[in-house]
Amino acid sequence: MLNNIGETLLFISFLAGLIGLYSYFVGIRKKSNLLVSIGTRSILAIFALLSISVLVLIYLLTTKDYSNAYVAKNISNDLSFIYSIAALWAGQEGSLLLWSWILSLYTLTIRFSKPFKSLLPSSESVSLFILSFFIFLIVFVESPFDTLGAIPLNGRGLNPILQNFYMAIHPLTLYIGYIALTIPFAFALGSIISKDKTDNWVLRSKNWTYFSWIFLSLGLLLGSRWAYLELGWGGYWAWDPVENVALMPWLALTAFLHSSMAQETRSLLRRWNICLIFLAFFLSIFGTFITRSGLISSVHSFAQSSIGPYFIVFIILTVVFAIFMYQKNKKLISSNEDIVSLFSKENFLIFNNIFFLIITLTVFLGTVFPIISEAFTGEKILVGPTFYDLVNFPNVLALMSLMSVAPIIPWKTGKLSPILMLLLKPVILSILTTFVAYMFFDNFKVLLIFFISSFVIFVILQDIIVEFKLQLARGLKWKDILSKRYRRYCSFLVHFGIILLIIGITLSSVYGTKSDFILSTGQSLKINDYDIKLLETYKKESEAKNILGAKLLLTDSGSSYYLYPEQNLYKYEGNREINKETEVAIYNTLKKDYYLILIDDMEDGRFNFKIYINPWVSLLWIGSLVSILGGVLIMFRRKI
Repeated sequence: MLNNIGETLLFISFLAGLIGLYSYFVGIRKKSNLLVSIGTRSILAIFALLSISVLVLIYLLTTKDYSNAYVAKNISNDLSFIYSIAALWAGQEGSLLLWSWILSLYTLTIRFSKPFKSLLPSSESVSLFILSFFIFLIVFVESPFDTLGAIPLNGRGLNPILQNFYMAIHPLTLYIGYIALTIPFAFALGSIISKDKTDNWVLRSKNWTYFSWIFLSLGLLLGSRWAYLELGWGGYWAWDPVENVALMPWLALTAFLHSSMAQETRSLLRRWNICLIFLAFFLSIFGTFITRSGLISSVHSFAQSSIGPYFIVFIILTVVFAIFMYQKNKKLISSNEDIVSLFSKENFLIFNNIFFLIITLTVFLGTVFPIISEAFTGEKILVGPTFYDLVNFPNVLALMSLMSVAPIIPWKTGKLSPILMLLLKPVILSILTTFVAYMFFDNFKVLLIFFISSFVIFVILQDIIVEFKLQLARGLKWKDILSKRYRRYCSFLVHFGIILLIIGITLSSVYGTKSDFILSTGQSLKINDYDIKLLETYKKESEAKNILGAKLLLTDSGSSYYLYPEQNLYKYEGNREINKETEVAIYNTLKKDYYLILIDDMEDGRFNFKIYINPWVSLLWIGSLVSILGGVLIMFRRKI
């Protein structure tokens, strides 16, 4: 009964989408307010219908109604209530329904853009077209309300490696960020369709782009944290194809957030910014296609699916239409001014964008190369981390350098001599800092990162100190100064977080160690500068799994830590045939992480372990959170 209700609601929502698209198309051409209002009401109807559909599926999941095929694939009797709800986005059909519902909510909010009413009909129609495509998928291709003829007593269950707090919310945060890119894209394309000559679409999109950037950043952080805790390989980023397709929209969006300042301030780079937001959106759709088409294998991707051809047609149609409209109306979106100085902020923003796009292109080529190689040779040739590290490292250094210089360069006209004078003290202090760092670190790559990182930090501090001295001398209070320069200081906070993140990645990758060892109960071993002893092992059993665990004592520099690694063997096949997982034991300190894995028990009663020592990896997590905090603060109180 509920499955039939769900299918009916989805079908009606698809019909409402078609009616809305027709009403917008005719209404915009004939300038009919009545037809446009019908289109607006269709969006409200779709949101209501999809909201009920989502609630129906959540009810089926939490009550474990195995007559529903999606429930049977992703739920089991032992699954907790929280993970039963999280199963909504664990599979293909449910996540597409959630995607459609979130997009319907976003599309509905476009109507509240009161200052820019001329953009609304065209922008809403673009967003509704995209929404209708996703509804089409869940109605005709991947329905979450398909039923089973024979109802099983138990479901396959949620993939064990997905039963983790970070993974439960990681896909949702990425979806929120991904889908939010639709709205700036709709405003950009809508401004072209409506022949709007102003910069209103950028101003209206700004909060959406910050919103998307925050959630994409949070999604990448949560995914990295999940991989670090759950996958048991000692790392947090493997340049997996699905990781890559989540990173690429973030890179393009970050480039747009920088270059859009030139359009807000001087109405520059107008065509460039439209192209960037188009790119960010298309990369988000490309990422959705890659993870859902079955073209690549990944622990993050969905199973083989038939939606790939539909996505290809949708992407081609959208790209062709966007390019056609851009070319047809590009004279209307030309910049009002030109860049007149090499040493101007807007010119350095272009340099910033170029390096971001080079990194994006590198990641894109590395991601699609296995697909291309298989098409031509019949064999998937994977691109490893070495390729990405080698190609991207110089570009990251260039971006870090721009991060220090660009904020202090004036708009429009800038001269080299004053800029060099401003940079003199930070350069000297950075050299001194690097000499101090040399006392503790002897790796050239690390010292280079320390030099540029300290350079960025000293430039930021100098700018803040000079600004405060100047404004205090003019009689302003601290609170007024912070209010006046709010966005600037928040951007400094974002940059500071990125610097901490880069330092953490560099130190953990250069100085991290890995050791394999075998111990019997009561036996100890010295590895490098620390001692480790196997105190005891144990076996436990639950309704769902058998557990093999160990208790070890690790002693390092006089400090002792207890570690409890486990290995779980599930009694049933489990979703996607993953029935064995490792529970990593991690002891976190600010300076280093002790990361211990129980590999297996051996026939002679000994146990096989692997330990990673990851120094300063904490800076990665701290830096990410600081950067996201800066983005949140900018979003809630933007000042140019």
